[in-house]
Order: sequence, then structure tokens, then C-alpha cells
Amino acid sequence: MVKIRSAEEIARRWVRGSLEAFLEGKKELNWIKGIIKKSGALRYEGMLLEIFLDLLRYEKLPRYREILRECQKEGWL
Repeated sequence: MVKIRSAEEIARRWVRGSLEAFLEGKKELNWIKGIIKKSGALRYEGMLLEIFLDLLRYEKLPRYREILRECQKEGWL
């Protein structure tokens, strides 16, 4: 039997993986902001905050603070 993932689960995995790529220096700020907008994650209340909390191991990185600030500025958090 094939397991079908919900749209919410797909959005969560996409944003989390993309955020990790950004935090590891593989992508740029505008790219991750576009991913967050296009992913559908903003439709699910609290999802983005949960993802940030899951990635707290990166909190000392300037990139973590940068994307967190941008998300707050955009009103996504």
C-alpha cells in the first residue's frame, strides 16, 4: 500500500529542508523567502514557528537570525 502524504506534511518537509540548505550556506535569502511563500506553509498556523524551533541548533548562526528577522518583518511569524 502506498502512503499518501498530506499537503501540510509536504509543505513542512519542503520548508524545513530548504531552510536547512539556506542555514548551511547553500542558498540565498531571496531564494528561501520564495520557498516559504510558494510552499503553502503560511496557510498552516504555527507551522513556520515550529520549523524554526526544530532548527534551534542553528540559532547562533547569523543566517538563522537573518531569516527569522525577515519572516517577522513579513508578518509570517
